[in-house]
Amino acid sequence: MGGNVTVSLEVAGFPIVPAGDMTSGTGHHHLYLDADLTGVGEPVPTVPGSIIHMGDGSSEYTFEGVAPGEHRLIAVVADGIHVPLQPWVVDTVTFTVN
Repeated sequence: MGGNVTVSLEVAGFPIVPAGDMTSGTGHHHLYLDADLTGVGEPVPTVPGSIIHMGDGSSEYTFEGVAPGEHRLIAVVADGIHVPLQPWVVDTVTFTVN
């Protein structure tokens, strides 16, 4: 059995825009659930249920059917073509699903 996990993201002083927008100093969210970050300069891949692109510029996502136990979530902001910003705009949290 698994549970749903809703993630709400907030970035202060930094515009979140849809994918494809290459305006300097902007980006959009990506989520890595129990997955490692891609290398510097590499685009974020899509892995259903594990690496999520929030290319519509949204700031909330719900993972469905997350297995019970401890999990790691990494949020990273990438540019319009999904390459993580430099310097990294990233945060990591761990959580437990009962």
